[in-house]
Amino acid sequence: MSQENVDSLREGFEEFARGDLEAVLERLDPEVEWEPAIAPILGVETIRGREAVLAFFVRDLSEGFDEFRAEPLAYEDLGDGGVLVTIRYAGRGESSGLEIDQTFVSLYRFRNGMTVSMHDYRTREEALEAAGLEA
Repeated sequence: MSQENVDSLREGFEEFARGDLEAVLERLDPEVEWEPAIAPILGVETIRGREAVLAFFVRDLSEGFDEFRAEPLAYEDLGDGGVLVTIRYAGRGESSGLEIDQTFVSLYRFRNGMTVSMHDYRTREEALEAAGLEA
């Protein structure tokens, strides 16, 4: 099942890059919890539920950034612990014009083939600790 989760994440990032947000949302559990590292920059807390994720994509990202990319750099299957994805967030602030270019390690957890949570961490070690594993 875990390779299926990795494949689903790959497809989800491709859909996001194409702007196919509906397809991305179909991969999420209705009660998904999402904690992207860039949320505080946009004045957002933990995002809960598909509708909140859609609002974050459509309203917060588009209002906060002239351009924004989430580029997966590596996937690491943790088995039942989830999947780690090293992600590069890059973009330019809408009003500030400031560039962001940061890399985070995201821990994705799944239930019945759907993403139930995602949380960004600054390091792989932090993400592994959150998954209950050692680096």
